[in-house]
Amino acid sequence: MKLETRANQNLAEFFFQQRIPFLNRSFRLTASFYRTPDTWVTGYSSRTIDGQYVLFHDYDSLELSDVVEELKALQQIFQLSEYYVFELDRENSFHAVCLDKMHMASAYKIQQTTSCDLAFVHSIKRMKNKEWILRIGSKGKRDAPKHLFTLPSNHNLSIKSLAHAKLLEKMGVKIDWEKGRWDLNSKVGIVKYTTANRLKNE
Repeated sequence: MKLETRANQNLAEFFFQQRIPFLNRSFRLTASFYRTPDTWVTGYSSRTIDGQYVLFHDYDSLELSDVVEELKALQQIFQLSEYYVFELDRENSFHAVCLDKMHMASAYKIQQTTSCDLAFVHSIKRMKNKEWILRIGSKGKRDAPKHLFTLPSNHNLSIKSLAHAKLLEKMGVKIDWEKGRWDLNSKVGIVKYTTANRLKNE
């Protein structure tokens, strides 16, 4: 008999495995328990109105220097333009946004090469509208994400999302409008959703 447990702030998983000798088989049972969401927050969608995506990354428990090195590597490997880096008011937690537009398969491939929170990386499989979402508003007593800096790039091959750029500008980000090519879209999906308030465990 084998019993395993895994847990974090919002999820607990239990794995039970029992071998049945006379059948030469093993029985495995998995149970997952999620913390009930209790806080309404505002976020924005990575999906553009023409069905493409910009890149959203959500980093937890990672030093800023490690985040920067990873983003530089992504820029080099996938020829991505600048990243806009945001700090959350939780230690070693960051958001990064690249405005290059691409199809979902390409965005998902890039996501899976990152050190981002795995629940976030694969969240697109569970979301009704097939999108990644980053928070832009406050969350309980926690402040909204704050723009730290823009990570420059020599790559500007892709068309960028004008709508997302305008939203970032409203969030205090300085956008270089002369750099790169922009689409003509003007709308970004704003999402109201619930999530467990991590302040209770901090």
